[in-house]
Amino acid sequence: MRNKKYIQQTLIAITLICSLGACDNCFFKKTATGLQYKVARKGEGPGPKDGEVMLFDILYKTKGGKTLFNSAEQDIPIVLQYYDSVYQKDGGLKEAISMLQKGDSTIFKLSAKALLGGDFEQAAAQHNLDESSTLLLHLSVKDIMPEDAFREWEAKQYNLMQEKWKEKAEQQLQKDVEAIDSYLKENKITAQSTASGLRYVIDQPGWGTSPQPGNKVKVNYTGKTLEGKVFDTSLAEVAEKQGVHNPLRAYEPLEFELGSKQVIQGWEEGITLLKKGAKARLFIPSTLAYGEHTVGEHIKANSILIFEVELVDIL
Repeated sequence: MRNKKYIQQTLIAITLICSLGACDNCFFKKTATGLQYKVARKGEGPGPKDGEVMLFDILYKTKGGKTLFNSAEQDIPIVLQYYDSVYQKDGGLKEAISMLQKGDSTIFKLSAKALLGGDFEQAAAQHNLDESSTLLLHLSVKDIMPEDAFREWEAKQYNLMQEKWKEKAEQQLQKDVEAIDSYLKENKITAQSTASGLRYVIDQPGWGTSPQPGNKVKVNYTGKTLEGKVFDTSLAEVAEKQGVHNPLRAYEPLEFELGSKQVIQGWEEGITLLKKGAKARLFIPSTLAYGEHTVGEHIKANSILIFEVELVDIL
């Protein structure tokens, strides 16, 4: 009686260990090439045909549960075009992809070196991996479609993304304009404004006509953040005074063609408001500058920028 009870308890313990993942090989099957896999969810759709496009969510993590990459954190899935001649039974990633059908969610065991390829050395240093490390690759097939259907889907997704970006930019612009106007009020600066959200002050009027798109111009400038940190200038004396002097660069007016997108949008608009010889201050919302991008040490994402500019010449 005691032995029977002990055996029952032992079987329950083994089942619990497997369900918690402590048994490394529980529930994993092997293909003929030795690729280990476990079906988390079986889809009902067909597998890919030659030339069709597959849309994936991809997640890979260590056996200890540390996530190295998760495509679900992005706005769009991973995309690849399937060809029978490419995705053959190689015992690795290509075979894993060839096994999948629409709606499948499958976990594969692969060596870190095989899965990461050229990125292995960097990932190994970052996540303490070696060539014997095993990663768990989760592949979830969101859709499989012919190429022409994918092109339609891609265009639709692009339009949706553009709408999201536009909405986000409008919200950011409102925040930036409020911050700029607050700064101007606090510092008792009277500025003019444009429909785009640019604020500007002309400190020296200049003469003649203003440059137009297609004109080449020469501009001296000093750029700083709203907090007052100078991050760049074309003037050597300003660079030295602000501690940003670089002996390897030439300090001279910046020459560029208006309308050619060589400079940020705030400059494209702001310089056309000036005449030759004019000096001005441009208060530029992040949406007319570098947006969500970080540039250098001092321009963070969504940074409002102030430029003191002088239109030296119109060529």
